[in-house]
Amino acid sequence: MRLEKQSSRWFIRPACWKELVCKMPVPCVDTIIHRHNQVLLGRRTILPYRNVWALIGGRMRHGETFPDTSIRNCLESGLTVKQPKYLGIFPVKFPKGRHDLTICMTAEYAKGGPQPTHELSKYIWTRKTDLNRIGPIGGNYLKMLKAWQRKRP
Repeated sequence: MRLEKQSSRWFIRPACWKELVCKMPVPCVDTIIHRHNQVLLGRRTILPYRNVWALIGGRMRHGETFPDTSIRNCLESGLTVKQPKYLGIFPVKFPKGRHDLTICMTAEYAKGGPQPTHELSKYIWTRKTDLNRIGPIGGNYLKMLKAWQRKRP
């Protein structure tokens, strides 16, 4: 499978991607970014999970560690975070056959303002106690947030 670079983003040709997602799980890293008693959520614009609140995240690149991927995804969204920490693995199977292994990291916000990306259009900081009030949160993201809440009273 050949990786190509276009517009400073690595991608896999569509035919290769289609074959890959039919044959194996895709490793992704999502990050719970927190400050004080709040977490940052972004409104997702692409499938799967279009039009729901989501965590900042994305696929791992070859050679990256979980913290590397977390830091890169946050930087691509305009944010700097402090020392991402591993929370857990949250597998998810989507209706059309795709299967992701999502590694969830938690990281304290350091600086920056969240910027729209090709995946997330807008952002909100919300208190962790208000997660049930803000509208739909993608199912796997909600599992990650609940796991984090159990570890952080």
